[in-house]
Amino acid sequence: MQIKEILLETASLARTRLFYSKTLELDIVAETDEKISFRAGRSLLSFREATEGKPFYHFAFNITNNKFSDSFEWMNRKLDILPVNDEMLIAGYNDWNAQSFYFHDNNGSILEFIVRFDLPYHSDAEFSSACIEEISEIGLVTENTPETADMLKTEHGIPYFKKGPRLPDFVAMGDDKGLILVCQRKRGWVPTHRPAQQFPVTIITDDDTIIRD
Repeated sequence: MQIKEILLETASLARTRLFYSKTLELDIVAETDEKISFRAGRSLLSFREATEGKPFYHFAFNITNNKFSDSFEWMNRKLDILPVNDEMLIAGYNDWNAQSFYFHDNNGSILEFIVRFDLPYHSDAEFSSACIEEISEIGLVTENTPETADMLKTEHGIPYFKKGPRLPDFVAMGDDKGLILVCQRKRGWVPTHRPAQQFPVTIITDDDTIIRD
């Protein structure tokens, strides 16, 4: 499953524009007074002004597999990497054949650069934002995780991720290219354990399936 676009909300379009265009160095592909869209590989990352509150999310980018160390150094020069535990800044996911690191954006969202070694992503170029392949994960927060996961499967044809997990409060749906992480409200996000909250999100997949919360 390819995530074609995600539309999120932000308390400040101006600060979000600055973070994603300057810190992450993503190209702006569309901009109005109400909305801005950035190119993230094969995906679009879009934000609109929030009507209330300070929305935050969890989402991740697949990056080129052979540039993980370079991506870490590139990002570590720009901002603080979030610790996974007292000793480590890098997370390993053996069941997924993947590794990643986490950081905050200007909204307090938990972002992730992840390499999935089962994907054929390789580059000989110096690391840059061009090594972002796509948006690979987006969290979908719900009051009933099993019910929401079943809805994604039956109504939208999105499969349970064959590598898991499928837990009462957390279910991964999709595949290595694109995952919807169905998360129970108040469950802590890795690595900060900040309780997940529900904020408006729109997910558009490669077959133009639209999922809104």
